[in-house]
Amino acid sequence: MKKFIFIGIGVVTAAIIAVAVLIVLNLGDIIKTAVEEYGPPITKTEVKLGSADISILSGSGSLSDFLLGNPKGFSMPSAVECDTIRVSVVTDSLTTDRIIIEEIFVDGPIISYEKKGNTDNFKTIVNNIKKTVAGEQKQEQKTEAEPTETGAEKKIQINNFIVKNGHINLGGTMLNAFGDQSMGIDLPDIHLKDIGKEKDTTPAEAFALVLNEMTGDITGTVTQVGKQLQKELGKAVEGVTKGAGSAGDAIKGLFGSDN
Repeated sequence: MKKFIFIGIGVVTAAIIAVAVLIVLNLGDIIKTAVEEYGPPITKTEVKLGSADISILSGSGSLSDFLLGNPKGFSMPSAVECDTIRVSVVTDSLTTDRIIIEEIFVDGPIISYEKKGNTDNFKTIVNNIKKTVAGEQKQEQKTEAEPTETGAEKKIQINNFIVKNGHINLGGTMLNAFGDQSMGIDLPDIHLKDIGKEKDTTPAEAFALVLNEMTGDITGTVTQVGKQLQKELGKAVEGVTKGAGSAGDAIKGLFGSDN
């Protein structure tokens, strides 16, 4: 009898080890699938990830070829593209209800910014996420037993979210107004801390916080560039022609301000 018990324990142990090895070998595929499965319902846009290489032992690794698509009605093919995102996860948290990410380092993202009426592509995505968050909260009030399509049953904490070496490209009417000036506008570095540390935060809520911050930095940067370009245009045409003055007015009008 003991012999069979030992054999049974051995089989179970071997199965656990096999599953653990399988998870380690396929962790990147699991992350890629999760990003592409949970991303679109949250943002209501296309979300793609080329590959993920994360070590379950160290919790560190990288995500490659990330793409956040633009909402419907905008002409540019994407809102954010990034070749490399470095990630560091607290591995012990992976089996808990709160996943703790020590750091997300977004290196050299290409930001495509496009205004449409009184809004822009990033504000539209943030509004989509807010609707998702509202839906999650309603779902939580109804039941906490069933998972939702956005993975809302899991909470997330991001200790450090860093964006460096980013560039902004402009689209639509802004591209027409700025011309060559719209290519390669530098995005100020961003460092957010302790997202989801003080209160339970779903992935959608964390995403909204990050994009809200980025939207402010992007809008502020583009506005400053617009004011500088307007100033330069004004100097160039002062006392020469009134025609170019309308170009300055057009740039000024892009931001809904006469200041």
